[in-house]
Amino acid sequence: MSLRISSALVGLGLLAGCGGTSPPPEGETIECAIGEGAAFASACTLERVAWTQEIILHHPDGGFRRLAFDPASGALAPLDGADPVIIEPGEGPLQFAIGADRYRIPREPATAPTP
Repeated sequence: MSLRISSALVGLGLLAGCGGTSPPPEGETIECAIGEGAAFASACTLERVAWTQEIILHHPDGGFRRLAFDPASGALAPLDGADPVIIEPGEGPLQFAIGADRYRIPREPATAPTP
């Protein structure tokens, strides 16, 4: 019986250690407008996935979008069953929408900046 009690206490101790907050994602800050009618703000993070053409756009609330970038065409494709990517025409940063969320990212998002 004491083994069951001590096992339960160890389990509770492990769960208590999981209550901390996770560190912010690594990457560059980008402008985004999350939700219908939201204004653009420098609140999202662009994470480049090493050795791939994938990027992850992290929202300030913990949500994210995972995308694949095709450098030949400049197209972005949603991964994980996301809504389609609607690219807005224009110069400068690449501006696009996925559902009600809008983003502004570098034109070649999967290419890491040189130091």
